[in-house]
Amino acid sequence: MKRKYSIGKFVIIAVLSAILLCLTVFSFALTGISSDSDFVGFARAINLGVEYVGGTVQEYSVNSNSSKNGNLQEGISGNVTRIKYLLSGSGYKTNVYQNSDNIVIELLDEYSPVEIQEQINKKVDFAIKTEQSDTAEAVVTAQDIQSAYATTSGSEKVLMMTFTKDGATNFAKVIEKGTAYFYFNSSYAFNLSVSNSNSQYLGITMTSLDTASNYASQIISAKYDLTFDQISTSTFTKADANRNTITLICLTVGLFVLCSAILIAMFKTLGLIGAFTLLIGVLLQIVLLQAIPTNVFTLTGPAMLASLLCMLLGALSIYLFYDKMHKEYKMGKILPASVKFGYKKIWATILDMYIILLVPSIITYFFGSYLVKQFAMALMAGLFVYMVTTIVLTLFFTKRFTYISFKNKDYGFKREAHINELK
Repeated sequence: MKRKYSIGKFVIIAVLSAILLCLTVFSFALTGISSDSDFVGFARAINLGVEYVGGTVQEYSVNSNSSKNGNLQEGISGNVTRIKYLLSGSGYKTNVYQNSDNIVIELLDEYSPVEIQEQINKKVDFAIKTEQSDTAEAVVTAQDIQSAYATTSGSEKVLMMTFTKDGATNFAKVIEKGTAYFYFNSSYAFNLSVSNSNSQYLGITMTSLDTASNYASQIISAKYDLTFDQISTSTFTKADANRNTITLICLTVGLFVLCSAILIAMFKTLGLIGAFTLLIGVLLQIVLLQAIPTNVFTLTGPAMLASLLCMLLGALSIYLFYDKMHKEYKMGKILPASVKFGYKKIWATILDMYIILLVPSIITYFFGSYLVKQFAMALMAGLFVYMVTTIVLTLFFTKRFTYISFKNKDYGFKREAHINELK
């Protein structure tokens, strides 16, 4: 009965894995929906860096034009977000990030960008007025804002602003009038009833988090008097991108085949179960990476290296599990007992290995540069996926396999000498 039950389980999981593999690799049109909403496949949905798409990379130095700029890093960070939204609105697909005190703009699949420097150097201004009039006096300006950021409150998307001491005094005048009129770049944007507001801070409900982020970045950018000078430009041709993509695929497939071959050579049919577990880990890793927002993760060269390292670590974990089970079998335990006690003795060690690597990757993400952050994000995603698949699925599949086969040759297990079997 257990044998039939286990075979049924394997068949169901194999079918589900085949479906997941198809969803990862293939794209298809969704009937009745515009082409923009077509399913592109999980692998293609990952946000790729310019080296895998092709395009132009421009790096700009940041010049501070005022001694009142204060925290320059905040100004650069705000402008990174502003520039991304600005160029996206102009039809460019971009990755924009900070590199030390410079700003790097990756223009994906774009080889002849027009007037980028002129666009990003356009002066940004922000004002809150007490009436809807282009000529009305600005009561609150960007200099009165201490911080501005996008956040969520329950299901609401909120633009939060905190005022300086002088800003709170000025905003109190707006509260007295009852309605605040918000202007960006001298153009009216929206108004808000503020009669019951606190003069120290203000939360504004937005239609989306992107809208809130866009407004917050413009406020921060308006607070700092910065200009940008182009210092370098480079191009990744379509041929370069295709070559890098083929290399990426070959490395991934090659490493998977190598790890699978080693497992099969060492543990025979059981090694196939290990290879199947590893494949599920690879697919789940791709699904998780494509689910990370594009403003958080981009698949760069270092991120790809982190993903491959995680696959290697997953294969090593499976090998350690099976090797420990083999040692238990050598001591005389029957196959089901060797699986049970081998897993029991090794799983905590495997978990410690993942946690030891996971903690520094989290720290690195918060304190590293852009490329280091991408490496750390891919490492965190991979460690989480393979930690779950190798610790949970390895035991699940191996236990089910013992219900199907009791032959030690199917496991690659051998005893060095005759030992009475122990249960």
